[in-house]
Amino acid sequence: DPESPESFMLRPKRRRWVNERYTRWVKSQPCTCCGKQADDPHHLIGYGQGGMGTKAHDLFVLPLCRTHHNELHADTVAFEEKYGSQLELIFRFIDRALAIGVLA
Repeated sequence: DPESPESFMLRPKRRRWVNERYTRWVKSQPCTCCGKQADDPHHLIGYGQGGMGTKAHDLFVLPLCRTHHNELHADTVAFEEKYGSQLELIFRFIDRALAIGVLA
């Protein structure tokens, strides 16, 4: 519904978009950093998405192998200096998913 009740509230409670089918597909893709099989869909961190005990929407994910997922969580700044910003990586990944018909 384009006019959900939340759209009329000053401070609506945030609803998280969850799509298990999409995150399963993301997990089946090669790691964004090294091309090996991804282990996890990494949810965007550090850009105001999510919150206390909440992840970003499932749309904002990247396929990462365990090594690179751990590297990102250990030092986000160093990871982004080495591989690029999560925002740009996720933008490119979403663009690819749209281009090949995964997201429609």
